[in-house]
Amino acid sequence: MDCVIYIRWSSTEQSRGSSLERQRTLCREHAQRHGWNVVAELVDDGVSAFKGRHATVGALGGFVREIESGAHPNGIVLLVEKLDRLSREEPSRVFMWMLQITQAGVDVATVDGDRRYTKGAFDMASIIEVVVKAQLSHEESAKKASRLAAAWAAKRAKLARGESIVMTRRAPAWLTVEGHPPRFVVMEERAAVVRRIFEETAAGFGKHHIAKRLNQEGVPTFGRAAGWHSSYIQKILASATVLGEMQPGAKARGEPRVAIGDPIRDYYPVIVDADLHARAQRSMAGRSRRVAGRGRRLVNIFSGLAKCGCGERMTFRGKGRKVRANGEMVNEDYLVCDAYQRGRGCGNRQHFNYQAWEIAVLDAVLSKAMGDERFASREEVRRLEVELAELTRLRDSCARQAETALRIFLETDRAEARTAWDGLIAQTDAAKAAIVATKRAIKAARGVVSAEEHQKRIADLVDRMVDDDEEARFKARATVMDAVHALIREIRFDARRLAAEVVLIDGLAAEVSASGPGTEPQFFYRYDPGFFE
Repeated sequence: MDCVIYIRWSSTEQSRGSSLERQRTLCREHAQRHGWNVVAELVDDGVSAFKGRHATVGALGGFVREIESGAHPNGIVLLVEKLDRLSREEPSRVFMWMLQITQAGVDVATVDGDRRYTKGAFDMASIIEVVVKAQLSHEESAKKASRLAAAWAAKRAKLARGESIVMTRRAPAWLTVEGHPPRFVVMEERAAVVRRIFEETAAGFGKHHIAKRLNQEGVPTFGRAAGWHSSYIQKILASATVLGEMQPGAKARGEPRVAIGDPIRDYYPVIVDADLHARAQRSMAGRSRRVAGRGRRLVNIFSGLAKCGCGERMTFRGKGRKVRANGEMVNEDYLVCDAYQRGRGCGNRQHFNYQAWEIAVLDAVLSKAMGDERFASREEVRRLEVELAELTRLRDSCARQAETALRIFLETDRAEARTAWDGLIAQTDAAKAAIVATKRAIKAARGVVSAEEHQKRIADLVDRMVDDDEEARFKARATVMDAVHALIREIRFDARRLAAEVVLIDGLAAEVSASGPGTEPQFFYRYDPGFFE
């Protein structure tokens, strides 16, 4: 008779030992003694049978679905080491599952006790045997689960009280766990790589470019990978562990991790300060606006901002530099209405020369977009910005916890929930006040240069936008792009008047108009009152 061997263990720790080989050897020897032909081995690696998930998402669940679809019409033996390999659920559920699977033509056999349960052969003794074994297994698993849950709850409670403990030896790749009692130790070489990733991201470099440079320089990876991948760069950038945060959670096999409670601050050593982390996140948010660029050029600074009078976006058409019949070199990159280009009803066939209009629009707004903060780099400003970012995170965290405490109070009327809410609101208000004061301090620390000095540093930045050095050019264009997108809501191009209305986020506007089409028109400017205030 054909036989399928089922092997299961509930944790990866068991798989490192002898569980797999022991179960396999015992089952194969048992099948051989009975003359059964082993046609398959089903293995559920690290799957718990306590809640029965293995019977739906694991290999065992797949076998049951095969039986239900009519596989093995002549019957088959399902062989396991012990009955608890099949399930550790409540006894009634185990017995019903056994009854259903045997009714479908499957003989369930165990090496333990040399037992075989078949269709129609469940007498009182067999029923009692199955129920008793299932009860013992279920109670054992319940005790283990309870002890484990209590242990983790105790650890989380200690952290909530401010105690410094290591909950698990699993840690981010730039940390290791050492000593007794255990503590986190920073692997400085890896931490330096993490900081570099954040710094380059804040400077405008993308994850693909960062991975490429790390590979070109031969920087060792943090694991067994042959090289750096953009997906791992993204994973590092998205992780709050660099800020020292740990989010408690639980994860069932085959399901996404579920967060439990609020993030725990200062659990890990801080690798990246809050200001650098915030700047990197802003830069990543801005990168969606930069994908219109080719390679390292960032050709379209106005991507996402430029709109036609019909309301559709202006798309970038890059034809590059060409030589005219008279030998003159001209740039033939254009902004064109996307609806006109795709035949969607717009009659605006005007091609706005991109280079000419980029210069004109930047002339109109760059001095306003590039405020002092875009050039500031003094240590005091840096320190205060770090403090501001940390205060902002504290305010948001306290506000979230206060909402939870208030909900609990309204649902339960418990006094301690009201007390917790009062305390969290006080912390939130204190953080808000500190944020206001820190913003004032930052403004004072930055200072104000003279109008002449400000125009000079803007001119230097514009020069770097056409620098021969690719990296210098990219950084300058990325800086300008971020500043422009932080200032402007949209740029509306009017084909009939050869004009562009630059509308700021605050609603004020400037109009840039050209004397005619072409690559070198004369431009005229008109501003709303208060535009430069």
